[in-house]
Amino acid sequence: MSSNLEETVEALRSKADDYQEATNFEAKLGEHTRSASSLETSLVGLRKRMEEVERLNDIYTRVFGRDTPGAVEDARHRARQVLDRTADDYWEVIDDDRSEQYKAKVQTAKSEADDARTLLRAELNDLQTAWQSDVRAAKRIQTLMPDSRESSRLLNDIEEFVGKRIWDDSTDVNSLQGEWQGLERKWNDGVVSWNELQKRYRLGDDTIDLLKELAQGENVSFRDLDGDVVEELLNVDEFRDVLEVTL
Repeated sequence: MSSNLEETVEALRSKADDYQEATNFEAKLGEHTRSASSLETSLVGLRKRMEEVERLNDIYTRVFGRDTPGAVEDARHRARQVLDRTADDYWEVIDDDRSEQYKAKVQTAKSEADDARTLLRAELNDLQTAWQSDVRAAKRIQTLMPDSRESSRLLNDIEEFVGKRIWDDSTDVNSLQGEWQGLERKWNDGVVSWNELQKRYRLGDDTIDLLKELAQGENVSFRDLDGDVVEELLNVDEFRDVLEVTL
């Protein structure tokens, strides 16, 4: 009788130990699952940042022909250190209770990705501003030229491209690259800057200053014009018409 009782107690103790092990396993599994979910969320955030960095860098380098900034290379290197891992690598990090340390590394990579993204946006903004300035100057020149509808359309297309198209995430970079090559080729073929205009027609500085005033809609008195300026304008057919109408 006593032996049976002892066996029963031992069996109960064994079941209790098994239950405790199962309970501990479930608790550990739940903890690991939460750690894995938190780590994955952090990694997804980094991947999204790097996708944006790569897109902006493609526009900066492939569309506008600039070199990849050092900050982008640094961000790529840091991201690879935490993203180029297998599932077993991540599980080992979690099982060794190193997930918080790993997330700190991911956060550092995120910060570098943010820096690279900010830099690329600033560089593209500078390109946008420079082109918008060139377009404004070209439009002022176009007001002095007859039959400039095609050039005006080109200038509007360039403004649209640098002001909106490059910032539209739904637009394929390959399409942007081909589109910009066409716009830039037309720009080089048919639209000139003040400096190029001066060189093309061998105009003096005073003549260019006058054309700028006229392009901005300012009134100029014929009595105030230098004889050399008038002669230079009359020697260019396009400017002769402008001179006759404006002055």
